[in-house]
Amino acid sequence: MKALVTVMPIAGHVAPVTGVVAELLRRGHEVTVYTGSRYCARFADLGAKVVPWSAAADFDEDDLAGAAAGPLGVFRLMVTVKEVFLLTGNGQVQDLARELDRSPADVVVGDVLSIGAGLVGEVRGIPWAGINALPFNLPGKDLPPPGFRVPLARGPLGRVRDRVLWAAYRALTFGYKRAYNDVRTGLGLPRDSEPYGVSLMSGSLVLATGCPSLEQPRTDLPSQVHFVGRLAPAGGAELQRPPTPAPDRPRVVVTQGTHNLDPTDLIQPALTGLADLEVDVIATTGRRGETEVGITVPENARVVDFLDFDSAFADTAVFITNGGWGGVLHGLSAGVPLVVAGGDIDKPENAARVARSGAGINLRTGRPKPDAVAAAVCRVLADPGYADRARQIGAELDQLGGVGVAVDLLEQLAETGAPVRRMADPWFKR
Repeated sequence: MKALVTVMPIAGHVAPVTGVVAELLRRGHEVTVYTGSRYCARFADLGAKVVPWSAAADFDEDDLAGAAAGPLGVFRLMVTVKEVFLLTGNGQVQDLARELDRSPADVVVGDVLSIGAGLVGEVRGIPWAGINALPFNLPGKDLPPPGFRVPLARGPLGRVRDRVLWAAYRALTFGYKRAYNDVRTGLGLPRDSEPYGVSLMSGSLVLATGCPSLEQPRTDLPSQVHFVGRLAPAGGAELQRPPTPAPDRPRVVVTQGTHNLDPTDLIQPALTGLADLEVDVIATTGRRGETEVGITVPENARVVDFLDFDSAFADTAVFITNGGWGGVLHGLSAGVPLVVAGGDIDKPENAARVARSGAGINLRTGRPKPDAVAAAVCRVLADPGYADRARQIGAELDQLGGVGVAVDLLEQLAETGAPVRRMADPWFKR
């Protein structure tokens, strides 16, 4: 099988795709990866052929704030999605079409924000699959629209609320929809009439990271959507193994993820809030060679640049995270309960998912106070129900199969060219 894999040059998207690429290569398949220049070497080190962005304007994820030209929050997200993820679509298709002319592929695989994968698949008539490296967020009739962070509707008033929110969603996403349709018509494709987001999903196969316990139940989940648990990354930087914690002091791990790296957001308040507790704290900055966090590190804590989470989680009692989806799934897959400080983009919704599942606490802000962090950690340590629920979700994520099942499904799509349908509903067993 020849697979052409596209991935946005963003750490949280690259990491799960590396695991899929490594498994494809291990099984003897030929893999070409199309991504930005920053991550070409990572895929080349795995043994894949790499094609960098060319006609599509390459970008550095660290500069997304400048590209978006707005503050953190909704405005920044809206501008970034349009300028970086949608308006690069035509260039992505040019690059991918050029590669397909040189070396035809049996299947195209794209992460959720790489719209070039679906567009070139549609233009060339090649089966394509999507990797949902973010939480599954497809609009549906059972749910309020994405982004509003409200519970499921209950009764007539709830249904009225959702009708109002859907009208607001269509208005807020009008610019996205117009930009996406401009790309489509420029490629000779018909305009899309679905609500924004629906047509970005493959009609043949969607590999959805996560598990049903982290999602709102729905009756209209498309049959080509398969939850595959956590897609464990392959390759990458050397990681620091943590020391064994003292037997009478539970370990607390703190991370701000890979994108918002200002230590005043979460690392500082976590270290300050936990300084007087009988815990061992290890915080990771996510920046190579950087361990300075702007405050004196308390005696019960240490700071590293990159951490070997697989080793650390074996002895971790609580994981404090900014709510990046990769970190959330990593912690839960190890059975570690979470304290989540989700500030922007999708992170507040990820925090809400964790709290709703019973596997952790939502701090409801990306910049918590030290006392709030300490109180949440004490609550998780005192209530074994959080750890029990985290272990249950970890087992669910493991049972879904990860990269092994993901590649099984990709092989089926490449062999048959037909949509890969689920045999059962994840929530409503029949």
